[in-house]
Amino acid sequence: MEELMSRLEHVFYLNYFKLVNKTTKGTEFKGERNGEIVYLIPNKTISIVLDPNTISEELRLKSDGIYHSTVLKKFPKRLNNGESKITYGYSFKFDTERELNDFLNRYGR
Repeated sequence: MEELMSRLEHVFYLNYFKLVNKTTKGTEFKGERNGEIVYLIPNKTISIVLDPNTISEELRLKSDGIYHSTVLKKFPKRLNNGESKITYGYSFKFDTERELNDFLNRYGR
């Protein structure tokens, strides 16, 4: 898993996303061109989460749904199932590093 995450971090770097913060729950990147925050989530599949405040309606409709986690520190909060609010964003999953690369190349402009 660590080797995969390292390769994925390199894909972000190639697409002008700078690593801002890294924890066991996720890695935060900031786009050098557009200033957008993107989180890489360590799952079996390649998973990223985008900011619900800035995501386009087109991308929102293509997302894999809403993802809740305390790791999304720069994103807004909402009530999910508990009594307190939690940060959330829109999740996207990719089968290959190339798919992630193509997405970040378009999104990072």
